[in-house]
Parts: sequence; C-alpha cells; structure tokens
Amino acid sequence: MSSWVLIVLIAGVIAPMPVSSQIRGVCSKEVEKIPILYNETFIQQVYQPYLTTCRGNRACSTYRTVYSVSIRQVKREVIQVKTICCPGWKKNDPSSDSCDEAVCRKPCQNGGTCIKPNMCRCRAGWGGRHCHVDIDECRRPNEVCPQRCINTRGSFHCECHSGFTLEEDGKSCVKTKSPPPIPAQQAEDASQRLSNEIQDLRSLVTSLEQRLDSTMSAVQRLFPVKLSEIRPDQVQEFWERIRSLDQVESLSDQLMFMEEKMGECSCRSNEVEMAVNLKR
Repeated sequence: MSSWVLIVLIAGVIAPMPVSSQIRGVCSKEVEKIPILYNETFIQQVYQPYLTTCRGNRACSTYRTVYSVSIRQVKREVIQVKTICCPGWKKNDPSSDSCDEAVCRKPCQNGGTCIKPNMCRCRAGWGGRHCHVDIDECRRPNEVCPQRCINTRGSFHCECHSGFTLEEDGKSCVKTKSPPPIPAQQAEDASQRLSNEIQDLRSLVTSLEQRLDSTMSAVQRLFPVKLSEIRPDQVQEFWERIRSLDQVESLSDQLMFMEEKMGECSCRSNEVEMAVNLKR
C-alpha cells in the first residue's frame, strides 16, 4: 500500500511532562500532539455485473471482481516532545533535546569559560566574576618566590639577588659558584707571556717615536716653503708619516693595558705562592 501526504493540519495539544532533575538546564518538556490529515491510495475491489451465454444458448447475468486504485482521506496524530530550557541555559543546536550551554550576560574575559548562568571559570592568574581581575601572586601568604617576585598580567616570574642564579624550575635561587683559583705554574706562565708582550710593545713604541721625530722634521721642512713650491712626493711622505701617529697612540694604550694585567698577575702569583707556603 502506498501513501502520500496531501494536507497537514497542526492543532497543538500541549501537555506538561515531568523532567528529571539530573538533566542540566532543562526546566520542562512539553508533549505536543499534532493531527495530520492526508490522502492515501489503496486497492479497492469492485463487483461488476455482466451478461454471458449459459447452457442452452441462453443469456445469463453474473458478476466479476475487478480491482481499481482509489484515494481515501486519513487522519492520525504525531507526538512531538519540545524541550523548554531554564533561564540562563540554551541549546547547542535548535534540534537538540538538552540545554547544556550556560549563558553569561557579560562574556567571560581572558580565556574564561561560562560554566553556569552568569558564572565564569577563570584561567590561572585571573579572577573576578568575569575573569577581568589580574591576581597578584606575589601578595599571597605563601611565598611563591624565595627572593624576588615580579607580577605580570595573568602570571608572574621570579628573580634572584646579585650573586645568585635562577634554577631551571624558574623559582629556586642558588649561589653563583666562584671561578676556580689559577694554579701557580699557570700564573707564572701568564706573567711571562705578558712580560714578553710588553717588551715587544715597548720596542714598537720606540720605533714609532723615531718615525715621529722624522715626521716632525719633515713638517718643519715643509711648512716654510710656499704652497706653489711643494712637490707631490713631499705631500705623500707627509701623510704617510702622519698615519703613523695613530699607531703610536694605539700601541701606547695597549702597553698601559698590558702593564695593568702584569700587575694583576703578579698579585695573583703572590697569593698562590702564599697559599702554597701556608699548606707546606
């Protein structure tokens, strides 16, 4: 039997339905009976009279059964359950039967989540009704950092005093280790190398001073002459001697630095020798 819908008539008959308290966000469910009127096709038997020839060549009247397709009107009721959400709750999907999404009139900020009507669950480091307040972890009763605590937006970090180093956990501070003392032999070797370098620098400074004197003599010879009488080779010689002045100044600075280092090494060598003598 085949059927097809022709007319749909909705005349809602609503009846409240009790709802289990375990269903979150659902206040009630309404059962709605919807009457539907439609036409359907069916096979109908029809007895049709007809004349035939009977025995004796006489006319007889009889019936035969034929089948035809007819249409009839059908009415039935469809039951539909409608979910009513409580205030502060809504459906994730309009066709859903549950109301499991809470509604917060003011959105939760800084990554917070609305878990109940107008109630937010905040991420670590944030507080307040709408997760808009930065929590100062450095003011908690229990210290989160052993030495220095620096508060930031939604978080914090620890710092250490001078002479201490921050550990990998980001909180602990350990005392910075002092460099190991220089052995006596290494101190003597370093002192000898510095002495040789200072000697070489002094030799270079002496050589450059001699060149400086020669340059000054050339300048004295050059300036009394008129500009029109100056030869190109004299100008070239003058500039080459002037460039050597920068080298003199640079080597002088190096010499002073090496002498200071020499003094420091001598002090360290004396300290090492004293420590060795005390151990003996």
